Amino acid sequence: MADEEKKDFKERKEGKHEKGEDYLGGLHIGKRTLWLMGGGALGALAALSFDKITGKVRPAAVGVVKEGYAFKEWAAGKFEKAREDVEDIVAEAVYEYQRDLQAGADAIKREKELLEKIEKLVEQRLAKIKPEKKEEGQS
Repeated sequence: MADEEKKDFKERKEGKHEKGEDYLGGLHIGKRTLWLMGGGALGALAALSFDKITGKVRPAAVGVVKEGYAFKEWAAGKFEKAREDVEDIVAEAVYEYQRDLQAGADAIKREKELLEKIEKLVEQRLAKIKPEKKEEGQS
């Protein structure tokens, strides 16, 4: 084990490691670790300066949110109007359909009454003609 530890230490000191990671000479801190530490430091600075930036950015953010809300209200109003228009069209179509059905039913009823009247007239005429034929046949 001692030989492997010496070899590992020597590779690290030279800046090479068997895993393929590069190390800074003598510090035993990998480049990935340095990038992680740098990113963490930048994140901490950003969090600390966020309060300072918030004061300057807040009015612009409020304006953007206000315009977004106004757009949402405008779109909701347009959608509501379109929905009402569609409901009106459907109600009008149903009314016209019912009216046409009623008109058709009324026409059929009038035709039926007219046919019944014609049938009665025909029966009356036939009743008159039959006795006349009987009288002619007797004479």
